[in-house]
Amino acid sequence: MVLRWQKQADYFTVSVYQDLVGDWILTQSWGNSLNDHSEFSHTVLSSSTEAEKYVTKLRLSLLKSGFKERSDNCTLRRMYE
Repeated sequence: MVLRWQKQADYFTVSVYQDLVGDWILTQSWGNSLNDHSEFSHTVLSSSTEAEKYVTKLRLSLLKSGFKERSDNCTLRRMYE
């Protein structure tokens, strides 16, 4: 699953997947599309439920900060509201 948010030239992307040993990995990447500055982080989570809670909190924080969800999130958004 990949979710995306954007605020002007700033972007934030979240990817959640299960690795080969069964851990849930949440990858966050963010940056500005007008320059080469970007960063990322990986967080290991113990379950899909924990990943859903993490994404929900992150989503609300981004929306409060003025980020807008990308339209390609629409089908997945209902899972995390």
